[in-house]
Amino acid sequence: MAEEFINPYDMSRLSVAEMNLLEKMSGDSRILRAEIFELRSMLREVIGGGRGNPYAVKSMEEKIRKLKEDLQAEGFKTLEYLVRTGLGLSFKDIYAEIITGIIAVGESTADLSLYLGILGPGVTIPSDIARSIESLAEVVEEEAKKFEELLTSLNINPKAAPGNAAEIEKLEEQADEIYRALMPSIVKSLSKSPETMLPIMEIVERLEGISDTIWRLSVYLKYVAMHRV
Repeated sequence: MAEEFINPYDMSRLSVAEMNLLEKMSGDSRILRAEIFELRSMLREVIGGGRGNPYAVKSMEEKIRKLKEDLQAEGFKTLEYLVRTGLGLSFKDIYAEIITGIIAVGESTADLSLYLGILGPGVTIPSDIARSIESLAEVVEEEAKKFEELLTSLNINPKAAPGNAAEIEKLEEQADEIYRALMPSIVKSLSKSPETMLPIMEIVERLEGISDTIWRLSVYLKYVAMHRV
């Protein structure tokens, strides 16, 4: 059976187990990408400058929560597969770190949607801040896309993995630049409205944290790829 305990000295079966593990991790990353896509849609509905649709916002928040729960369920199945089959894998500890990292990003994304719900649709914030937050969310979504591609490349074309990881690093640097410019602007523009400023700051902090985590996980995968070429 695919998930029985595998002898750590049976290299052929370990190779198959690792390929299966990477496929499962790719599946987890697809759920994460879908969750971040939904988050960005919710963000546009809340701070996009229009009146916003409260029913649409509520529906998006529920969908994000469901995706988070799906990711947790599938992620823990992936961890169980790793425990059952990965005793002899050289990078089992790194794989475990990546899997738990993916789950954590999904949880942070769902938490972020709660802050958007607190703000509610049609919240009034300066247009330059809204545009910067949307730009930050766009970069994070692109990172999630590239991370999924990176995981897929480890089975199909490991030589492409370092390039994919480099693209994620560039995106993380963009996210950091946006973040550094945003935070002083938020304090300057919204300090007299703490009920708006605090959720906005939390949203920006979490977006930057998600970006940083995806980059860190991509670095792990880059070094794994070096041994799969």
